[in-house]
Amino acid sequence: MKKYLFPILYTVGITLIGGLITSILYYFNITSDKLNNIFLYVISILGIFIGAIKISINLNYKGIVSGVLYFLFWFIIMLFLSLVFFKTNFSLKNIIYYLVLLVFSIFGGIIGKNMQEESSD
Repeated sequence: MKKYLFPILYTVGITLIGGLITSILYYFNITSDKLNNIFLYVISILGIFIGAIKISINLNYKGIVSGVLYFLFWFIIMLFLSLVFFKTNFSLKNIIYYLVLLVFSIFGGIIGKNMQEESSD
């Protein structure tokens, strides 16, 4: 259970702390609308990437498989939240965003698996 919980906490923590920092910067007019949106996208991508690295180190699957599984977990949660609670429409922009998250999750899984093999030698 611990091997699944810590990567999720890394992703949630990075997203919450990064979102708080960008919100503070935006509130005090340090960043513009576009720059704030870019920061929020980068923070979510970074959170998924680091979480995929952490979970791939702990699991015995291939890096691509663990990255895809980690992405699917977050995809289901994000899709549910956006469709049910925020009532947003599923558009091309969302598809591109989720594809970018998938790619970075796979990269994180591959990097995490390579880190695991180096540390086990």
